Amino acid sequence: MAAEVALGVLLYGGAGFMRSLTTILATQGLAFAGGLWSAPALGADLVDRLRRRWLFCLVAFLAAAVFGTAWSIMPELGVGAVGQGLGLAVLAGIPLYGAGALLGGMATAAESDPGMRLSSPGAAAAAGAALGFVLAGVLLPRAPMPGSLLVACLVMLSAGGMLYGSVLGFRTDLQVRARRPTETGEVRVEDRRVEADDVALRTLLDHEYVRRTHLLEGTPLRPWDVTVWRDAMPDFDRPVRVLMVGGGASSAPHAILREHPLASVDVLERTPAVIELAREYFGTGLSIASDDRLRVRVGNLDDLVAETTPAYDLILVDTDALRPLGGSGGLARSSIERLDALVVPGGIVRWGPDELRGRPA
Repeated sequence: MAAEVALGVLLYGGAGFMRSLTTILATQGLAFAGGLWSAPALGADLVDRLRRRWLFCLVAFLAAAVFGTAWSIMPELGVGAVGQGLGLAVLAGIPLYGAGALLGGMATAAESDPGMRLSSPGAAAAAGAALGFVLAGVLLPRAPMPGSLLVACLVMLSAGGMLYGSVLGFRTDLQVRARRPTETGEVRVEDRRVEADDVALRTLLDHEYVRRTHLLEGTPLRPWDVTVWRDAMPDFDRPVRVLMVGGGASSAPHAILREHPLASVDVLERTPAVIELAREYFGTGLSIASDDRLRVRVGNLDDLVAETTPAYDLILVDTDALRPLGGSGGLARSSIERLDALVVPGGIVRWGPDELRGRPA
């Protein structure tokens, strides 16, 4: 609509139809392209920058509406090269630059949405442009002055800004809290927030695979391994041995030691970085060390299982730790058979969380 209003005001106010048409269309195209090119880079303040772009677009259309109204009241404004140039900038260049900058920012917000809930505005913007041309073509000859259509654009922009503000509530806000490079990839901690769902989640990722999640707000869910331990908790009058394969991100070891005074726990983990970040950001309290009740070892899981000696009352295998290795098949068959041989008669081997199953000895 801004493009067509500018044509209506500028094109028929001077001589040289083709020269004026080419100049106006080229200015509009370059201004719109410049706005798209200025799409904001990714960053924690992306939403704030998007709000500023909405405000800039509103101010641009307000200036165009004021100038278009003044032009209709005082036609002498368009006399001479200076007036024509000013009208071209205010009516065509700045509004279309603002629209391009806004659409570029919206595209960046959609493309960078980790939750992939926002869609690119390109198709909707093109359809809106076509509708705007039709509306301007129908209304412009009937409007008391061309600037009145730009006032209508201000109203639509304001409504669109409020609507898009609610849409942004569904965007996942992602913040990387820590990174640790490893020989086979990266281990990192991410905080994700979705305002519309009122969800704030902290996640520990190992090579893009989720190792641990924790609600930052609200009542946290009980980890699967803690639940299994409490369901299978032996009597307190005898020593208990627990083996955790891939338990470097778990809070279960310290829960077991805290709840059973005669328990001892062995933890096997692939990556030291998982243990470090889980301790720093999830409060597991684990470190690569050994004492009378807790021993944490790091290395190839098959080798660690082969070096482990019987006998355990409960063996917990974290399948999340095996996902970077291909899932449950990440352990060699000999290791799986070895786990069954490591439990005492009547003991349990339990796999979880996504393949939760019991294996009585």
